[in-house]
Amino acid sequence: MKQRVECLGVDVSKYTLDVAVFNGNMDWNSSHIRITNDVKGYKELLNWLKGRGVSKDQLRFCMEYTGLYSQNFRLWLESQKIVYYMVNPLKMHRYEVPTNIKGLGRIKTDKMDAYRIAIYCLQNYQLMEPAKLPSQTYFKLKRLIAERKQYVKQGSLYKQQLHDISAFDTAEAKERKKDALKSLKESIRQTDMEIDSILKEDKAIYNNYNLITSVIGIGRVNAITTIILTENFTSITDPRRYACYIAVAPFKKESGISVQGKTKVSKMGFKQAKADLSIAVASALQGDPNLRMYWDRKKAEGKASGIILNAIKFKLILRIFAVIKRRKPFVKMDAYKFSCKE
Repeated sequence: MKQRVECLGVDVSKYTLDVAVFNGNMDWNSSHIRITNDVKGYKELLNWLKGRGVSKDQLRFCMEYTGLYSQNFRLWLESQKIVYYMVNPLKMHRYEVPTNIKGLGRIKTDKMDAYRIAIYCLQNYQLMEPAKLPSQTYFKLKRLIAERKQYVKQGSLYKQQLHDISAFDTAEAKERKKDALKSLKESIRQTDMEIDSILKEDKAIYNNYNLITSVIGIGRVNAITTIILTENFTSITDPRRYACYIAVAPFKKESGISVQGKTKVSKMGFKQAKADLSIAVASALQGDPNLRMYWDRKKAEGKASGIILNAIKFKLILRIFAVIKRRKPFVKMDAYKFSCKE
């Protein structure tokens, strides 16, 4: 006999959770609850579910990736051994509720979003992999890399001011900016030291970090950013999907013979990771003759620099996922061929 499954959609916010149940029929009165996003609220949710006559092993929760806002709830679900799934917010944004389900078309509230996620869960939970939170090391690195980027951003601002408008500053003002810049550089150095120390707390993350940084051009920031966005290569395992996620993958836009748009990358995606890869490309072009030859060849063919830059970003992504899959560091092919001849 097939086990009954209770599919629940969760709309997550900082202070509250809207939870809705959908198992084929829309019940607006008794299939929704709003709770506080804390332990007290989670206990209230569990009592509410018990009142519906379902056990923990029948529950299937589904929610969008919302970063730190969903972390405590996910920890609680795992402590209760309750199955849950995570879905990309962009996928939910594009998801169309079946036309036979009335009342969700144009309404946009937290309650309705929870119902939409519940309906999506019922349709797709058998095709999805249950989610699991990464280790605490993952979250420490996530906060540290965000802190580091903030220091770099502030440092760039002071550098620009010292370069562009220093002629209009007083001597004292210049010294204050120089002192602030010096302090930010020291903060970056200390953050890097803490990152290096914390990396060693999790063997799986540390091993993947070393594999990724073996790819020419990929340094600390790009390696950790990739680990964070893929949840250490558990939530995203396909390089093309990752390229799409950070807006590197190009897409066509055409319809019949009247619409023949150029192949372009999407403007939707995690743009900071894409920007970080631009720095990696500059480093890779200096250290990898094959990529330099590729750049020169495409430029000679008349390709725009932006198109070539994006193509090399995708090559680096392919290399990152390849070393993770093979579990071996990146091998510079020219050096490998030379050693074989010897």
